[in-house]
Amino acid sequence: MMRTQVKRCILSKFSLLIIVLLAACSFQKEKSEEVSDTSQLSKEEEMAQLLASGIQQMPAWQSHWKSIDNSFDPSAFQLSKQLEYEDLEWPEENFIQAGNPFFPYLIPHPDGLGVVDIYSYKVVIPEEGSVAFNPDSEVIFFRSNGMRQRLLFIGPSGGFQEAVWVSPDYLMVSGFFEYENGVSPMVWLVNVADRSYIEYSSPLRTSQYPKSKYLREKLKNIPFPQDEAGTDRQ
Repeated sequence: MMRTQVKRCILSKFSLLIIVLLAACSFQKEKSEEVSDTSQLSKEEEMAQLLASGIQQMPAWQSHWKSIDNSFDPSAFQLSKQLEYEDLEWPEENFIQAGNPFFPYLIPHPDGLGVVDIYSYKVVIPEEGSVAFNPDSEVIFFRSNGMRQRLLFIGPSGGFQEAVWVSPDYLMVSGFFEYENGVSPMVWLVNVADRSYIEYSSPLRTSQYPKSKYLREKLKNIPFPQDEAGTDRQ
């Protein structure tokens, strides 16, 4: 009889221990999920803040799109997609030095790790003949270690118009993309460290958009021909 009571007591304590352990595991799981949710929320908030900060630093770009369509809302951008980009990097010194027409438009990295160029691929300045536009567009990061890295590339359906570093890791690029129902302002947040980007699109669509207008007005030191229709091959 005494042995039976002892066994029951041991079993009771063991069962209680199991219950306590299960409860502790459940609590820990819930806390982990809460931390994960909080972390995810913080990441989304961080991206939203970087997006707003970058657009705020582009008043000319905002004014441009306001002039195209007064309904343009710089706070209405919506996440379109998130992608990793192909790591295209090769040794090449920055050829855009003082005296080059694109030199005033280079975007220095905040920590001095290099400069970004978004115009020299798009705008073609031949030794002879008129300035013209390449159908494609490219964003290049000339690193201070002598490497050239492609951050973004887009075909004739889109184009890049402005760029600004919103943090040492993130470059924000603004531009446009032509959908079936019209042209829309676009923003790309490029994570240079992780080689990925987040694309944001505006709900605005316009069927009449002069694709080279912004660059013609931005790049004031470049002698664009007066006849836009004859030089813009987008």
